[in-house]
Amino acid sequence: MHNKNYHTRTVGQAQIPALGLGTWQSTDDDCIEVVSQALQMGYEHIDTAQAYHNEAQVGAGIKKSGVARDRFFLTTKIFPDDMRFEPDNLVKSVHESLGKLDVEYVDLLLLHWPDARVPLSETMPALAEMQHQGLTRNIGVSNFNINLLLEAQKYSDVPIATNQVEFHPFIRQHTLQTFLYNHHIPLTAYSPLARGDVFDNGTIKAIADKHNINPAQVSLAWILSDKNRIAIPKTSTPSHLQSNLDALKVQLDKEDIEAINKLARSNGRMIEHPDYTPEWDD
Repeated sequence: MHNKNYHTRTVGQAQIPALGLGTWQSTDDDCIEVVSQALQMGYEHIDTAQAYHNEAQVGAGIKKSGVARDRFFLTTKIFPDDMRFEPDNLVKSVHESLGKLDVEYVDLLLLHWPDARVPLSETMPALAEMQHQGLTRNIGVSNFNINLLLEAQKYSDVPIATNQVEFHPFIRQHTLQTFLYNHHIPLTAYSPLARGDVFDNGTIKAIADKHNINPAQVSLAWILSDKNRIAIPKTSTPSHLQSNLDALKVQLDKEDIEAINKLARSNGRMIEHPDYTPEWDD
């Protein structure tokens, strides 16, 4: 990224901005507007997916913003059914995403969910081939546990740039985080505000009052206090866009971080998939 003061996470040759805009459930004109405003106010990381059915709106927002393509990091995700190494099917799927986004490449292409019906021996070489062809600068995965990550690494000849998973103060992911840290793979946190639950937690509210900030900023600052973590909160409210971006400036005390660390619980997961549920991290 061109803004040298922007917080980034590094894996291989990838420089991933530590805070981005998630666009899950963002649709129609609202999506166009929020993406445009985010880029204009300084966001350098936009996250979407084929399954969100909003790549065209994200692309329109990028165009409306007037921000040059090389000024921001763009991620999209594809489902395993499109990842089988059948060249025509795979290339068509990726080109469809690029067409909707109206870009020549994405910075990061993720396998959205693992699927037992489509072996990683097919999907990971397919992802890597997309990088070799220049359709994406980096590849990664989402919702992978440790065993799946090990298998994915075995079949990829390029680095896995991130594992995007549900992550917030109420979910246990210590074992996975340790693995990712040891393997130099950043964790990208989706649902970093626990679908709004951070606003109702007494510990987080007390820390927010202490620093004269809001609970969303506390949660984001806690996530970003670890240099191996990235956060992609979603919002359609302009004031929240700036507030979330300002979380990059928040410095929590050691005591704050320790207090938030204690909030994790074994039943903290909020995102489920009909065909796959990640293993609990104890």
